[in-house]
Amino acid sequence: MESTAISRDLKVQVTNKQILSIALPITLAILIPQINMLTNSIFLGELSTEALGNAGITGVFYLIFAVAGNGLNNALQTVFARYAGSDDPAAFKVILAQGIRICLQFAVAGILITWFVAPLILEPIADPKAYPEEISFLKIRIWGLPSCSCSRWAMLSWLRLSTAVI
Repeated sequence: MESTAISRDLKVQVTNKQILSIALPITLAILIPQINMLTNSIFLGELSTEALGNAGITGVFYLIFAVAGNGLNNALQTVFARYAGSDDPAAFKVILAQGIRICLQFAVAGILITWFVAPLILEPIADPKAYPEEISFLKIRIWGLPSCSCSRWAMLSWLRLSTAVI
């Protein structure tokens, strides 16, 4: 009787180059919005303490959309990883297009909420003197939401293309 040896070695050989090719694009996608907020704080702090305070209040409102977008991106990345690993370029392109479309729809919804609902929320709680500046700054700042939402998808598409070469 012939016995077949079953290999129980399930270790995967991973190189530092493979880890960095995955980690660097994701790190950059997370780092870019943080650098933007740090730069805003530096310039507004030099302008005046009132401007910095207004940016802080509007930053908390913007943070709600950023965290919700981060959760959406994590969910979409899970679906994306499933199809990216299947070596099916057609499915990869469809999922990528759908992910970008969903992110843009989320961003448009965030912009509309900010333009039409945020004034109703912030008016009763904001300082009447600072309210016009806060709403004006928030309406400008929210236009960055589409690029914040889609920056990870751009990084992930680059990641998919770069890892295909490794």
